[in-house]
Amino acid sequence: MDRHPYRPDRLGPAGLIDGGAGGGLAERLERWAAEARVTEAARARSREQWLRRQAEEEGTFTGVLADLLEAGAPLTVHSRTGGRYPGAVRAIGADFVALGPAVGRGREVVIALGSVASVRTLPGAAAVTGDRRVAGTLTVADVVAALAVERERVRLVTVDGEAVSGIVRSVGQDVVVVGGVGDPPAAAYVAVGAISELFVG
Repeated sequence: MDRHPYRPDRLGPAGLIDGGAGGGLAERLERWAAEARVTEAARARSREQWLRRQAEEEGTFTGVLADLLEAGAPLTVHSRTGGRYPGAVRAIGADFVALGPAVGRGREVVIALGSVASVRTLPGAAAVTGDRRVAGTLTVADVVAALAVERERVRLVTVDGEAVSGIVRSVGQDVVVVGGVGDPPAAAYVAVGAISELFVG
């Protein structure tokens, strides 16, 4: 007596019923299933590439800085004044980025975003897309005003490369008054909009 065509010993490799005829149907079903898996994998790769490309197209410079802040990645910022600052991003304001040492202790610097020429990470560092939105509220003027309250000594570098050092005496709507410059001491009046880099201490 012939075996029943639907007994388990007639199951194909994927659990599909083989109705005979040399297993042709089961083999085709297996092939179709494999092709479907390949097609789905290709679609998934295509979608991933599309999402990555879309993220890159929506990237902003402050978004890149935010990604690097989150990663804590060592980097070097080059300013338009020719400054070269190795370290890591510590904070992002409305119009500035603050850098600190990547490891240990070291000098911190606040750089106006408009003065940043480029940012370079270490070789082999993972790439970032910068597609996130950054909503910093503090400005360079706010930072200088807070330093004035604490009578901090600062070093300001202007967009044309001039360096001004001394104690922040006051901050007006668009001007910073720095005292103790030169010998004998003299006051310096720096336009807030001209500040490129700010060092404390």
